Amino acid sequence: MDNMINEYQTHNTLNPVIWDGDSLKPDLRKHLLNIAKHFIEFLELDLTVRDILIIGSNANYNWSDNSDIDLHVVVNYKAINHSIPLVTGYMQAKKSIWMSNYPLKYKNIPIELYAQDSNEALGATVGVFSLTKNKWLNKPNPQQITVDDDAIWFKAQPFEYEINKLNPSDKKFSLKIRSILTRLQHLRKAGLGNQGEYSIENLAYKHLRSHGYIDKLKTMLQQSTMADMIPECTELTNHVSGAKLLDGNDWQTIITRYAAVVDPRGQWDHPGKCTMIPTTDGAITMHGVDFPVFGTDETGHSIMMEPNQTYQYPGKNIFEIPHTAQYQTLLIQLQNAIKNGTRYE
Repeated sequence: MDNMINEYQTHNTLNPVIWDGDSLKPDLRKHLLNIAKHFIEFLELDLTVRDILIIGSNANYNWSDNSDIDLHVVVNYKAINHSIPLVTGYMQAKKSIWMSNYPLKYKNIPIELYAQDSNEALGATVGVFSLTKNKWLNKPNPQQITVDDDAIWFKAQPFEYEINKLNPSDKKFSLKIRSILTRLQHLRKAGLGNQGEYSIENLAYKHLRSHGYIDKLKTMLQQSTMADMIPECTELTNHVSGAKLLDGNDWQTIITRYAAVVDPRGQWDHPGKCTMIPTTDGAITMHGVDFPVFGTDETGHSIMMEPNQTYQYPGKNIFEIPHTAQYQTLLIQLQNAIKNGTRYE
């Protein structure tokens, strides 16, 4: 991760909802240990738990009213499988499913769980409280907090995983996008709530934004919303993005749906209508056509064709959509699908 270590003044006390001075409230400790027990069972692995930790802003003096309780179950990834990336992916997937199914809170404070690798320790400057030992492993400094890069990475990584795993074919696609965006808004609000320009949460949010994840989510949500408004676009957007090419029967459905005309003369004889142009070599001329036309062939190769130009497609059958007000929304969706391709899958 980019270097984001910064120092700044914060509260003089730990969050009084969670702590009595610097001691964890006994009822909360019991409650969190019970949640961790259920999370460990949810992981469905034969593993030895090294520790159960509270980290993040609520284990430091840079907390705000919007800070989460970050609960980390510490296990040895290498004891599970020699492939650390495989275990990391599994843990991220389980966290994502857990958060979707069990959005737990304590006195309106969200509780986030994660299985942390025991070989990937946090920096010495980060507040770390052991629930199993009921004591501080790293006691935070009330005068000055140093934000550790590892803590920022732990906060940002689960979001990266969830966003990368979003699939447009998932029936809950839009719901999952909106859930992540809501959590990201909460993340940033938590960070900025208390002089938080350099808070862990805000720096994690900035990391995600600078690496394109926020824009990625917004683009996916736009595409999903447009697909919801015009559901019949799904087949074509999948085709031009390369997600799923249309076959012969699919093309017949598209031709019927858009009242397209099958004619080698295309827009010359049917201006403003959708047309399917059979060719011998995939060559298309726009000479004599005075408006742009979107074309896609059976291979998914797609071009916004301009007047008085010639174009070569690898396929031999080109489906045309004229760039008119009637098809503007459809064309925006198709062009977005081409721009983003299948990178969300």
